[in-house]
Amino acid sequence: MRLSLLPLVALAGSAFATGDTISTAIDNISNATIALGHSITHWPQTLVGTIPITTKSTLLLAAIHQGTLAARHSEPLSVDETLQVAKATSELSQDVSETIDIVIAAKPKFDKIQVSPVILLNLQLQRALSADFSEAVIAKVPVDLQDKAKALVQGIDDSFAKAIKKYSSLRG
Repeated sequence: MRLSLLPLVALAGSAFATGDTISTAIDNISNATIALGHSITHWPQTLVGTIPITTKSTLLLAAIHQGTLAARHSEPLSVDETLQVAKATSELSQDVSETIDIVIAAKPKFDKIQVSPVILLNLQLQRALSADFSEAVIAKVPVDLQDKAKALVQGIDDSFAKAIKKYSSLRG
């Protein structure tokens, strides 16, 4: 008898996912972003040494994808939940900016071992998935606050654009 209630309880839990779920997803993305920056900072500047960077980058892509799924399955956010998500997004924006600065500073080192095209591809994927995530979250924000939400995530996209521009150039 109890086992038959499990699917119902699981469905109920996912149907009520809202601000906390999205904030947790943003925190997971932030943590993955920080971990990626840390792996680049402590990279031994060898080709084999890029394996942890590739792993952290993949984990970041997975976190963004999971966040997008969570946002899409969430109910519309209340104003209080929107403020909670905005705070988490502001912190994420700072983490992304700091990590992007690390990625940009490492470009000459990546150039030296000829992996900059791979880094560029990852940046483009991360930017695209981040845009999808942002759209999914903004769709849950009250309509009258969506312009402010778009402005809040613009800094993240701007950071990616800066890094992509740097990695798209042949030198430096």
